[in-house]
Amino acid sequence: MKKSIYWLLIVVMISALVVTIGSAGCKAQVTAEETTAAVETTAAAETMAAETTAANQEQLEFVCVAKGIHPWFDPAGVGMEDAAAQIGGINTRYMAPAEWSGEAQVKMVEDLVSQGVDGIAVAVFEAGAMKPAINEAMKQGVPIVIWDDDVADSDRVCCLATGNYEAGVMQGEMFVELMDYKANFIIWVQDLAARTVLDRVEGIRSVTKKYPEVVELSDVQMAGYGIDEALVTAESLLEAYPELNATLDVGMNGGIAMHRIMKERGIPPSDILNITWTLLPEIMEGLKEGYIYGSMRQNPYAMGYLATYALKWYIDGLRPSQEFIDMGKRFDTGIIYVDHTDDPEAKEADNIAKAPAMVEEFRKLWE
Repeated sequence: MKKSIYWLLIVVMISALVVTIGSAGCKAQVTAEETTAAVETTAAAETMAAETTAANQEQLEFVCVAKGIHPWFDPAGVGMEDAAAQIGGINTRYMAPAEWSGEAQVKMVEDLVSQGVDGIAVAVFEAGAMKPAINEAMKQGVPIVIWDDDVADSDRVCCLATGNYEAGVMQGEMFVELMDYKANFIIWVQDLAARTVLDRVEGIRSVTKKYPEVVELSDVQMAGYGIDEALVTAESLLEAYPELNATLDVGMNGGIAMHRIMKERGIPPSDILNITWTLLPEIMEGLKEGYIYGSMRQNPYAMGYLATYALKWYIDGLRPSQEFIDMGKRFDTGIIYVDHTDDPEAKEADNIAKAPAMVEEFRKLWE
């Protein structure tokens, strides 16, 4: 009996030992699994952090540069920002030199290249001054897309702009028809440095010189980039040329000045027909009140929008099949004519809304 009890105790002790060892083994296994899982989680987190850091480091930086500080150019910066949001992985800036000069704009572009930005879209103020800066930027691997005003013999990627000579022809034809081919007129310009200005004037004159009763009373009149100069000149014109019955502005300040002076003097809108460019608020006001009969409207928003895609595609290794893209001819939206009977706000909104749909057509030019 004692022997049986003895062996029973041994069996119990062995069983207890097995259970203890088994339990310890299970705990050891769980601890190992937990440790492995923790290591894997940490590794995954570190990988994600590394990928995020790499993604941040790979963010491209594009800059949209205007000719100067003026609300006409601002939509291009918005267009670049919106396109960058659609593409992803791009940070954008919008800049304009404080001075209206080729020298100031060239310095801005050179500084951006020195900072190592990935791409620049620039509305060139003075082609001759900007050409060396464009060529040097391209040489250093910073692609340059031009918008609004081209530098045709430079190394730039491409230019998104209006065919300004053709636009001037359009403005001139509209004008002579409205005046029944009889007019005493002047042409307003903001400067004589920009190719856009010279081409538009040439286009207008190519039409008006065909008609002997369409008389340009003087050489071009300077409106400048601020309204004060244009107001003084408008006053002088009304005194010097009482027969004046039309003005053609290839910018905007001349038309704005005519609106203000005519309204102040009580001159009926029908006495002098004024045609301008842009749909800035002052132009819209003149259109609604009839002092500005019509205005030519470009699409700077679309220029900034498409310039962003052009820079990205170039960086990705694509090249454009043509270097000058006439926004009006290619997309049927570069120029719209708004007269005083239209709703200018609606046309402006419609013009901007078209930009995203242009990308597919624009892509066909890249290979």
